[in-house]
Amino acid sequence: MPAVAILGDINVDLTLQIAAYPPEGGEGIAERQSHGLGGSGANTARILAGLGLPVHFIGKTGRDNWGDWCLAAMQREGVETRWVRRDEAEPTQLNVVVVSASGERTMFAYRGANARLAAEEVDPAALAGTALLHLSGYALLQTPQREAALRSVDYAETAGIPISLDIPAGITGTIKAAVLALLPTIDILFLGEADARLLAGTGADAVLDLAAERLVEAGARQIVVKRGASGSLVHRRRLQFVSPAARIEAVDTTGAGDAFAAGYIFGIVNGLSPAGASILANAAGAVAATVIGSGAEAIGRQKLVAAIAGMDIEPALAGRVTALLEAAAGPA
Repeated sequence: MPAVAILGDINVDLTLQIAAYPPEGGEGIAERQSHGLGGSGANTARILAGLGLPVHFIGKTGRDNWGDWCLAAMQREGVETRWVRRDEAEPTQLNVVVVSASGERTMFAYRGANARLAAEEVDPAALAGTALLHLSGYALLQTPQREAALRSVDYAETAGIPISLDIPAGITGTIKAAVLALLPTIDILFLGEADARLLAGTGADAVLDLAAERLVEAGARQIVVKRGASGSLVHRRRLQFVSPAARIEAVDTTGAGDAFAAGYIFGIVNGLSPAGASILANAAGAVAATVIGSGAEAIGRQKLVAAIAGMDIEPALAGRVTALLEAAAGPA
C-alpha cells in the first residue's frame, strides 16, 4: 500500500468522565478516569497504520517517560517514528479531556514539546515515497512548529506530493490567516461546518455550500466538511457529494474528527472516489465516538464494515468501500 507522511501532535490524554460540566469556580467530580495516547496527528496515524497503510510520522515529544511511552505505543501500532524529535526543555504534551454525559468533550492542554518542532528538524526523507502529506491544524498554532509545517509543505510541493490539512474544532479563528495563505497548496481541507463558515467569512447563518465554494475559489482543490450526525459534504469545482452518517450512539467525541480524516485519506490514496472516501470517513468517525478516549484503537475493518452496512447508501458504492477494507492488510 502507498505510504502517508503525517506532521502533527503527540500527547497523553487524561480523560475524566463527569455527569455535568461545572461553572467556573465550581467542581466537577469525575465518575471515571482513564489515560491513553492522543494527539490529532497521532490519532490519524495510528488508524491508518492499523488499516495496513505505512505511516511516516513527523513530530516532537519531551525527553521524558511520557515521551518514551507515547513512542513505544505508536511503534507497537505500526507507525514509523524515526522522524519524531525529542525536546530537552519542554515535556510531552498532556491533555485533560473532560467528557460530559452527552459525549461532548472539552479539552485543556499544555502543548509542550509539540510546539517546539523546528523547521530544520523536518527531514525531507520522511516524505520519500509517500502518496500524501497530512497536516494537523494544531501545527499552525505556534512557532516554531508552524514553520516546521510550512517547511514540510515546501518539500511536498517540490516532490509533487498532494497535501491534506485537518482543522480541529475551536482553533480556526487563531490559525485563519495561516490557513488562507496555504489554501492554494491544499488538495484536501477537512473542517467542521462552523469552521468552514468562519474561514470563508460567510457568516454563521450562511448556506454551507456557499462557504465551501468560497474556499475552493480561494485555492483549495477539495473541501470535506465534517457534519457529525448529519454526515459530511465533499465540495470540488463542478462536484458535490453529500454522505449520510453512520447510525451510532456516541459516548465520547474525542478523536472522531481525526478518525474521519484517516478514513477519507485511506480511501483516497487507495483509489476510492470522493464519494466512496467520504463513506469510509463517516464510518471511521462514528466508530471512534463509540468508545471513551481517542477511539483510534477501536477502529478495525470489521467495525467499519458493520458501520457502513447500517448507512443509507447505494449498494454498489458500499460494495466498493467494503471490498477495499476487506483487502486491507491491517488487523480485523
